[in-house]
This record gives sequence, C-alpha cells and structure tokens, in this order.
Amino acid sequence: MRRFFIEPGSRVDQVVTLDREETHHCLRVLRLRSGESVELIDGEGGLYRGTLSVSGRRVDVHQVVKVAEEGEPERPLLVFQGDLKGKKMDEVVLRCTELGVAGFFPFTSSRSQGRLAEERWERKQQRWRELVRSAGKQSGRLRFMEVAAEQTIEQCLAAPFASAAVKLLCWEEERTWRLSMVDWRSGPGAVCLMMGPEGGFAAEEVALGRRHGWQPVSLGNRVLRAETATLAAVAIVQHLIDTRSTPGS
Repeated sequence: MRRFFIEPGSRVDQVVTLDREETHHCLRVLRLRSGESVELIDGEGGLYRGTLSVSGRRVDVHQVVKVAEEGEPERPLLVFQGDLKGKKMDEVVLRCTELGVAGFFPFTSSRSQGRLAEERWERKQQRWRELVRSAGKQSGRLRFMEVAAEQTIEQCLAAPFASAAVKLLCWEEERTWRLSMVDWRSGPGAVCLMMGPEGGFAAEEVALGRRHGWQPVSLGNRVLRAETATLAAVAIVQHLIDTRSTPGS
C-alpha cells in the first residue's frame, strides 16, 4: 500500500489534504486514482489508513483511521556529527535515517572546514529535513530522525543527556577501547555516538569529552573517510544494542 507524509498534528478525524510534494508524487509518479486505499504517516509514530479522493490537482484522503502507533525507542541512538564538506553531510543524514538513528546533532569543532553563513545553514537544515522525510518513508519508519540545530563541540560534550546510558567518542588515536568492549547491558537510555569532521578530533577535545563522561573508542586499524566511519559505527552500534542489551546475551 502506498504511503504518504502528513504534517504532525493534522486533524485525522477529518479529511486530510496532501501537500504539493506528496500530491505530485501521488498523481504524477504513482498515478493513483480516487477510491484507492493509502497509508499516511506523520513522522512522530502514527500510521493511518484512508481512501483517496482526487479532484483536479487536489488530493484528499477520506475515512482516515489510525492503525498503529510507534512509541519512543527504549535505547535510541543519537549521532553527534562534526561538519563535513560538500554533500557528505547530506549522505550521512540520509543513511542515518535509513539505519534507524533517533537524533542527529551537527557540530563545529577546531578542525571543521569553516562555519557556514546563517542563511546557508538554514538552507542545509531544510534540505536535511527533506532527506529525512524521503528516507523515512522509503525505509518504513513511522518515527523520523530528529535533526538538531548546529552547536559547537563544547556544547555537545558538556550537555547533560541525563537519559544517556552510553556516551562514545570515536577517535582514530584510541588504542585500547573497541566497541565490542562496551557494556551494552547498562539498562534503558540513549546511546550517544560522537563522530569527528574530516580532520578528526584534537587531543584537547577528547580530554574535554573524558571529563564529561565520554569514552573514546576505536573503529579498528583502518583509516576510514569521515562519512564512512559514521555509517560503519552506526551499523555496528545498532547491531550491538540489539544483540547484547538483552539478558543472557
């Protein structure tokens, strides 16, 4: 069944009208017609079903009922990502959405490649919201990844994250700790994963992270591109959360 996005807070007890982007996808790409059943998602966990009604360039959904609700994950994965050049951040946002990341926190650090002007930064955020929406629909997510406003690394490292069970900082100079050594049975709570920009982390930033409870970890002996390192770390951590956080694992 075809699935379309509706804005959170839409009155689903009434007729729901698809926005311009979803209308174009419905009529021009999928070529759906009145009377067909569709699913609606709001990106906040709600799944609905209804019946299409097409009138010219307007698409309404009638007889909308909620059929499922996805709650907050018990162990959400939060990714803190240092600025990457070009379209690399777009790719990371897209893949993190597909891989089930709950929250994405971009930051600048001492080795970031320069700050963007506020107007360009706002355009990037809008682009990321569109990517999250597209990837969320494609991957079958009911609750979309949230993208935070840009911060500095100092703000991210010092933030309390009271619900966090694990805080990991992936550092290429770490020689002892690996992801497999982390205790994933520490109870419910967020898992925070911090990834650096192309230039990695400065030693002073890692030291600050340690003081705020972040554990530096290694991803192995190979030198990975920044965007590759993030996706590899996310996939590994999601697997470890699933397989080692349950009793007896």
